[in-house]
Amino acid sequence: MRLSVGSSDRWDRTLFGSTAALAALSALTMMSAGATISPTLAPRHALWIVLGVIVSLLVTRTNYRRWTDLAGFAYGASLLALLLVPVAGAMRLGATRWLSIFGLSVQPSELAKLTAVWLLARYLAGQPAPLPGRVLWTSLLLVGPPALLIFLQPDLGSASIFGAIWFGMVWAAGISRRALIGLSVSGLAILPLTWHVLKGYQRDRLLAFIDPHADPLGTGYTIIQSTIAIGSGRLFGRGWFAGTQNQLSFLPERHSDFIFSVIGEEWGFVGCLAVVALFSLLLLRVGQIALSTSDPQGRLLTCGVFSWIGYQAFVNMGMVMGLLPVVGVPLPLVSYGGSSMVALWIALGLVQSVRRMS
Repeated sequence: MRLSVGSSDRWDRTLFGSTAALAALSALTMMSAGATISPTLAPRHALWIVLGVIVSLLVTRTNYRRWTDLAGFAYGASLLALLLVPVAGAMRLGATRWLSIFGLSVQPSELAKLTAVWLLARYLAGQPAPLPGRVLWTSLLLVGPPALLIFLQPDLGSASIFGAIWFGMVWAAGISRRALIGLSVSGLAILPLTWHVLKGYQRDRLLAFIDPHADPLGTGYTIIQSTIAIGSGRLFGRGWFAGTQNQLSFLPERHSDFIFSVIGEEWGFVGCLAVVALFSLLLLRVGQIALSTSDPQGRLLTCGVFSWIGYQAFVNMGMVMGLLPVVGVPLPLVSYGGSSMVALWIALGLVQSVRRMS
């Protein structure tokens, strides 16, 4: 089956357009955010975007079932890469999350998100609804190992994304009300215990969320600078390359986790609203594709991508505005990171493939 870009029944222009618009806004923002970090940062970011688009188009031309048929192998490879991270990985900012492969820095956790969606879609598609208890436990055991390995890096934010993916996909597959109540009660019971397994800096971040001004030059510094940047942008922003928190390097991680703060400072409320609108449009189309797909595997695959992007975007924008604790989650399709950019474009290419085949 040939791909016809001009045919609306095979190619979702709205989905691609909203994704491309986010990537374009990302490239413009990275030119400003990376100006005082490295002159090569913005060109590298643009290169990852181009590579992601090319790979996504290639994936779109294939049948998504071919990719889910490789789910077991891909999942095993990503798990192996995660196991290698503590042994051969590079440490940055106090965490070991990256592997160097042929000179390229790869973050296995991003690829693990993609393969977890593949594997869960393949497994859950053949199960009865409502899902039996054994299926729920088995699906948890599938996402548990990569989530645990990522949590131990330590990376609480990325580990939590696996929980969002799992919940979104079992919900779509047909979780019973009784199981849902049981999970809710169990989660609330376990929640107080999680404090004792967090690293010291993770506890400090949670405390800083409650009162960032208790340690304004320490754990509260990043969130204070982030809210200052967003607030100073007001309605239309200070202008491109004119954000003081950004250009004077007051804002940490402005090219990655806190790039939304740069958008708020330089493009104001209007720029932030544009980002929210583009994500809303993207997720709306992904949700509509899931609802219109009769194949259970395609529907679950699309729901997994929806949960992944929706949760990650919500958490990132919430944390940079001070509405959620800082957990180190990048903004999908916008923050710097080659592994994340390519993995997300592949995921959306698969959604386009589901659209074509439905």
